[in-house]
Amino acid sequence: MPVSASVLTPGLCSVTFRSLDVEHVVALAAEASLGAIEWGADVHVPPGDTAAAARVAAACTDAGIDVCSYGSYLGVSGPADPDEIARTIETTLAIGARSLRVWAPFGIEGAVDDETIAPVARALAATASAAAAHGIVVGIEFHGGTLTATTESARRLLAMAGAPNLGVGWQPPYWDREAHGDAGAQIELLARQLVHVHVYEWAHDLTRKPLAAGLPRWGAILSTMRALAAADRLMTLPLPRCACIEFVRDDDIEQFRSDAATLQALLGAHA
Repeated sequence: MPVSASVLTPGLCSVTFRSLDVEHVVALAAEASLGAIEWGADVHVPPGDTAAAARVAAACTDAGIDVCSYGSYLGVSGPADPDEIARTIETTLAIGARSLRVWAPFGIEGAVDDETIAPVARALAATASAAAAHGIVVGIEFHGGTLTATTESARRLLAMAGAPNLGVGWQPPYWDREAHGDAGAQIELLARQLVHVHVYEWAHDLTRKPLAAGLPRWGAILSTMRALAAADRLMTLPLPRCACIEFVRDDDIEQFRSDAATLQALLGAHA
């Protein structure tokens, strides 16, 4: 049974603390009263690593924390082969997630022709189809240098892929100076394809700031999401939609704690 689209759970992306072990990441999330973690495939849970997956699943279960997504890197370098897709889906299930993060490949961006986009769309559709058989939602990373660098290109790619369980995981587009401040409008345009949201406050030059410095931006984002949820205009998910803190200033634990408190306050104000 799908979870209501109005649910927005505060969480943490494990890549924020790549240097820390699984138990330490879980402890930090629990201490900050965050309800979920997106686990990255680069360090904490490599695809096919059954021991790492079991460790993550057990640590999160013991702490009462949900695994909201498996942050894979499928697609970064181009279409994945069926074995790689299967291995990644198996790992997603092993950690207890029902959401899988994938990528559109780097180096294809902007107003390219349909012929260029089509192979990417087919590859994403194949991954989404394989994931759908296990009740998994797939979210493409919203990222510069790819076909999800803008809302328009992301929507075009998703339309060509045509998979109902395929959406996009949004983050503030620090790579685009003009679009960076128009977050609410982007959320509204992507609403029917919106999976999770990554939360951070970066300047266009990649300077990381305390999340509190972005209160106007994040207040507008959450107000928009609340209105969209009330109007039943958000993508329906089989799991809570998460707002996950990512890449805090100086990778500092105290800054993370401050940002987590800010996120909790924002979510409380826009519940």
